Amino acid sequence: MECQNTIKSLKINIKKNIGSVLIIVEGQFEFDLLKHIFVNILHYKYIEKSRNQKIFKSYDKFVMKGNENSSIIVINSKNSNLSSIKKDKDYLNELFKYLYVEYGIDIKNIHVYFIWDRDNKSNPVGVTKELLSKFGNSLENKNEEMNGLLLLSYPCIESYIISNFDNKTLFLKEKNLKNYIKDKNYKIQDIDKNKLLKATAMMNKALINLGINEYNLDDFSITSLKIFEKQEYIYNNKNYYNLLSLISIILLDLNIITIRNTN
Repeated sequence: MECQNTIKSLKINIKKNIGSVLIIVEGQFEFDLLKHIFVNILHYKYIEKSRNQKIFKSYDKFVMKGNENSSIIVINSKNSNLSSIKKDKDYLNELFKYLYVEYGIDIKNIHVYFIWDRDNKSNPVGVTKELLSKFGNSLENKNEEMNGLLLLSYPCIESYIISNFDNKTLFLKEKNLKNYIKDKNYKIQDIDKNKLLKATAMMNKALINLGINEYNLDDFSITSLKIFEKQEYIYNNKNYYNLLSLISIILLDLNIITIRNTN
């Protein structure tokens, strides 16, 4: 796919049937963001379980007609370290078993995504590269027992919030992204369909700035590793990462956001 870095070149398919989709996240902030996107904007069924909850919670009050057979499931990993994806398989398998028994959802047959921050203090280079190379397809990974696409945000998920509202792709490390968002009064609840398109265009713009003009969603691991190497080079030389969140890849991979036909 060629990087489309203008809103005019993208469109949103509000009634796209996506089936069941599992998103595994490291923190708590992601729940508020993903619930807003998939419930308030896109109107899908939504199921969640954080590591602090004893049971799964379901939200289906605002499901749009035509979206009844589509569900987004969001769960926490056992801890916030990226290595928990491979080390805490028993923890995840228990959650997967529950989803199968209670909801009839077999994670081997659905799209799976991992959303993580590029936290270089908690996630060593070797572990991060290994998992980026292994988890490059949301439906099937060669030589892996689990499907899943690992998507990083540089330096953190706040990059995605910023990409919905302004045009920054560079951000010096000494600036605190949380404080920047607070000062600018950027709020999750103010994100709408057009801002989802803007965030996607800004992601593509950031990729182009890194020298990446296209990517293959069937094997995104190649692009993930290119991004990682380029971002680490920038960090090692300038002590900051270019602002980039890959959350929009989920919407592109599910064909919720597509390239507009200009013919």
